[in-house]
Amino acid sequence: MNDTQLHTARPSNEVPAWVTELYACFDKLDLDALLTHFSEDARIRFGNAEPTVGKDAFRATSGAFLGTIRCTIHRFIQVWEHDESAVLIADVTYDCHNGRTMSLPAATVLHRRTDGLIDDMQVFVDVTPLFAP
Repeated sequence: MNDTQLHTARPSNEVPAWVTELYACFDKLDLDALLTHFSEDARIRFGNAEPTVGKDAFRATSGAFLGTIRCTIHRFIQVWEHDESAVLIADVTYDCHNGRTMSLPAATVLHRRTDGLIDDMQVFVDVTPLFAP
């Protein structure tokens, strides 16, 4: 691989349709619809938590966090897309059941298979302020 190939991703203010569709499911907290975007063996990791592998594992571990929030709103600041990978920078507003509403910065790295299903997702966000007294 030469240097030109290493630097072909370009930031964009346009959010690809597949990303918009994915995050519409997140923002509605529609876990069933969300998981249709992932492969059966998808690896999903949030922050410094252990990654889950597979839809069933993600469903089992995500319930506790999803139970603390009413909805989210993702506002994408920048999106980089190259081949089957994308990097997303966003401000995420969380509306929590405890009455707290807070916006936090997040970065996400996604990889899709050639059939369009996501097989790897890494989300970098610190949600501890949501639970601070």
